[in-house]
Amino acid sequence: MERTFVIIKPDAINKAIVWKITSRLEDKGFKLVACKMKQLDEAILKTHYAHIADKPFFPDIVSFMTMSPVVLQVWEGVEVVEVVRTMLGITNARKAAPWTIRGDYANSIGRNVMHASEDITASKEEIARFFDEKEVFSYANSNEGVIYDAGEK
Repeated sequence: MERTFVIIKPDAINKAIVWKITSRLEDKGFKLVACKMKQLDEAILKTHYAHIADKPFFPDIVSFMTMSPVVLQVWEGVEVVEVVRTMLGITNARKAAPWTIRGDYANSIGRNVMHASEDITASKEEIARFFDEKEVFSYANSNEGVIYDAGEK
């Protein structure tokens, strides 16, 4: 099974929609294998957003992402990285399709309620960045037999 990393951002925390977002992923059939609330700092954000840390808008990202704690999650499932990215919608939430998480819960490019890993490589790096191995669980889920065909697992 694949795993993906999610950050539920400060705008979602402040709008009290953490469990709406979480339930969307649960309703899809994905298994939550790690979850914690954390106050991020500039150092970890510079690492996480290294690809844009030199951009003029980066200080605004730091200010936003440190305004409140965030919820960090790891989800498991078949093709979970790609499916969660599809469920999330495009970065510019104003243009995100209705019924996507961003389309339903956000209205901004930067304040867009959630981050999700863009590919398997990023997922592994992001999970290791934010979670110790002992914080990510493996357990049997009785629903897997009804969620996936036997050959998909």
